[in-house]
Amino acid sequence: MNRFLSVLPKFVCFCAAALVLCACEPKEEETVDYTELCYNDRWPMDDIRIDDNPNENIKALVKRVDLRYPMNMTGDTLDVTILEFKSDVYALDYYMNSGRFQGIVPILRGSFLEQSIRSASRIFIFKHDSFRRYERSDLESYVHQFPNARHGGFPQEFLSLPFEHREPGHTSVLTKYFIGVKAYFPVLAQVYRDADLQWNVARSWDLVDENDFIAWGRQLNIVQPKGIYRETSTLYFNAGEGVNGMATRLPGGRVVAVWGYLDWTDLERKFFTASDRVYGARY
Repeated sequence: MNRFLSVLPKFVCFCAAALVLCACEPKEEETVDYTELCYNDRWPMDDIRIDDNPNENIKALVKRVDLRYPMNMTGDTLDVTILEFKSDVYALDYYMNSGRFQGIVPILRGSFLEQSIRSASRIFIFKHDSFRRYERSDLESYVHQFPNARHGGFPQEFLSLPFEHREPGHTSVLTKYFIGVKAYFPVLAQVYRDADLQWNVARSWDLVDENDFIAWGRQLNIVQPKGIYRETSTLYFNAGEGVNGMATRLPGGRVVAVWGYLDWTDLERKFFTASDRVYGARY
């Protein structure tokens, strides 16, 4: 019995280590067999085009797939284009900022109607005859055949930004420029307004390498704040006439920034609130 008790702690440690190693192993991305994708019990036509190196000048686009489905009417087809991005944030950026999409509203392009759905890192573009009506529920059922399907709304990362005084319709994803300079990492940004005061809060989509944060910070107009204690880990900058800003890379790697028409004392309070929320978030 004593011998069993003596080896028990080692056995428990071994099992715990094994569980950690298993949890750390990267999950394989589920592959998609495009020939098996049905739309309302119809198989795609044989001319499926898959481009793993699309040259469309769209940032972080890693794959384009084009499929066609025969419909009841002779010569009528449903064309489906799938744009697959490096991650959700780049798909959301293109969906929001390209000017190509109008959410659930169909767009008339010539004699065809175009509808779109964003799901995680993919954007689905459905093109069909303008005289035919395609139920949105049928298009959504098609999208749900894909792994990790998730469409509509903003990603949960936005939930870590402060809730009070959000200005509706002023939420954005930035992947090319961040506070007027080249972005080295994608960020999520929200505008806030309280009476005559307006400010912005942004957080990095994911963890940011320290060198990328330093490279981004070197482009800012760094200034010396007045009336507050200066932290060595925080960047204090001017982002325009009367626009003060603060940014830092939090422990663990997330970046948070606050800037706006505020004095340094008010800005610091909002910066601490935003930093606490982002640091405490699970995502």
